[in-house]
Amino acid sequence: MEIGAILFSLAMILLVAAYVLKPLAGTERGGYSSPGRRLSALQAERDRVLDSIQEIDMDHAMGKVPEEDYQRQRQALALEGAEIFRKIDELQGIGKRTVEPGAEPNGKTPEMELEAAVAQLRGKPLSAKSKTVESDSRGACPECGERIFHEDRFCANCGVTLEEQVA
Repeated sequence: MEIGAILFSLAMILLVAAYVLKPLAGTERGGYSSPGRRLSALQAERDRVLDSIQEIDMDHAMGKVPEEDYQRQRQALALEGAEIFRKIDELQGIGKRTVEPGAEPNGKTPEMELEAAVAQLRGKPLSAKSKTVESDSRGACPECGERIFHEDRFCANCGVTLEEQVA
């Protein structure tokens, strides 16, 4: 064989070896290569622990697991789950430093998201939500006095039919 063919073959072997070994060398501890993958793996682990707790609770209720084993296993699972929840909170806290406390990474608090969802379900834009509530209101329920709105057919508090009272 020629020296060029030998060097070419050696170079190809080194390239293939580098390609195969790259995933092993480029990951952080735990085998995760990105925070998104780590978060996904932690959430899967959280689900596994919660399922295991539910399963051990059911087995104990059915009498399959003795009390002392149940307490020991459940406590171990609870500690493991608490550690996983702590790690998830740490990972999710990375992007929340610049947003207000209680806000999601998109900058909205859960209350803001809930208000937006309610406004969307009612068929009104969110800007209309900022107007006074009295502009949407048509009065009070004749049974319980709870505020009712134009589109309400039933009182949200007591359930009385409001169709005959449409203004």
